[in-house]
Amino acid sequence: MSALAATPAAPDPSGQLHELRELPLPSPVSYAPQTVGWLIVAALLLALLATAGWCYWRRRRRQRYRRAALAELRALEARLAESSGDVALRASTLAALPGLLKRTALAAAPRAQVASLTGADWLAYLQRTRGHFDARSGAWLALASYAPAGQVAAISPAELAALIDHARDWIEHHHVEI
Repeated sequence: MSALAATPAAPDPSGQLHELRELPLPSPVSYAPQTVGWLIVAALLLALLATAGWCYWRRRRRQRYRRAALAELRALEARLAESSGDVALRASTLAALPGLLKRTALAAAPRAQVASLTGADWLAYLQRTRGHFDARSGAWLALASYAPAGQVAAISPAELAALIDHARDWIEHHHVEI
């Protein structure tokens, strides 16, 4: 007999097809954390984000007076740019700068510490809280409040730009110990 005749006949596939069943699908993967550790990590991250948001919000609230002062300083700069030929407008605009700095200082520091400061004491306070007001800018700042328009008009454009830059720097970066 040949080797071919010794092999058993292949089973009839049509007879076994009716016995096939669908394979069961695995249950869907849950999006919930599988262990308590992941829940703790998620809670800590949420607490960290909430704390960071709260700190950011508090800082923004505390710095609100700076943003308002900087907006007013930008408006003063725009008025100064418009008043290139008008001496009276330039003097009145420049006269608003010391008041802006004083209001900013009053918003940051206790009233008793700042309200009575004038002249050299005021300039020393500006120096102590930031340290960028030089003697020349301080002199122009003191002069801007009460000097006649003709005297205020004598300030050169470079000195005026330096005075505005010193004021902006002080508003942005002053630090008051309470």
